Amino acid sequence: MSYLSGNYSFLVDKGRARPTNDDSATACVNAYGNVLLIVADGMGGANKGCYASSTLVKAIREEFLGLEKELTTGKQIMNWLNKIIVKTNNTIYEKSRKDVSYQGMGTTLSLCLIVKDILVTAQVGDSRIYLLRDNKLTQISVDQTYAQYLIDNKKISKEEALTHKDRHMLTNAIGVKKNCPIDLHEYVYFGEKILLCSDGLYNNVLLSVIESILRGNDSLDRKCSQLITFGNANGGSDNMAVVIWESNR
Repeated sequence: MSYLSGNYSFLVDKGRARPTNDDSATACVNAYGNVLLIVADGMGGANKGCYASSTLVKAIREEFLGLEKELTTGKQIMNWLNKIIVKTNNTIYEKSRKDVSYQGMGTTLSLCLIVKDILVTAQVGDSRIYLLRDNKLTQISVDQTYAQYLIDNKKISKEEALTHKDRHMLTNAIGVKKNCPIDLHEYVYFGEKILLCSDGLYNNVLLSVIESILRGNDSLDRKCSQLITFGNANGGSDNMAVVIWESNR
């Protein structure tokens, strides 16, 4: 879809190995011209993961589109995001606590909110946020996994983490605990192309291939489709969610 400020596209796919889809994604522009991008990867099996990720995405999207006053500073944006995410974390957590069939569910969150030249990111779990800077793909989110913890503490290298037996073990997720730490950051936005994706994509498609597709001249819808197609061609071992934003700057 197109707006004066830029273009976006998002796509979710079940993949080839999982019986259900637990990933959710959205992208939208509100009345103030602010941009919201979200990917959430649910966990818990059956309809649990789907409930967690879709509840989170829907809640943030609705609050964003219903804003009665524009957020104009990074501090305002981060305070607003923290409030909404904490509230939704509690909603999901209470659902799992009161309904036995939903116990153990949770979801990751990778989010970008752009207001003019301000980019604020929110990160929980191991979905990812990338910027295409000078035609080079750069990850700006930090995985919240046990493998990343080992890297940070110099126990293993980044190369070793790629095959570590606990590389998929999350150290943080929305809805799993009453209190969920949220990694919030503010950046100056220079109009870079932005990609958000779940681990189902980056685990099945080489980053060099993702970068090449993003650098191409195809439409964003086509790029999303190409990424999913490559993921499925390489096994489709997990659900995949992709969001791409391209500024008109």
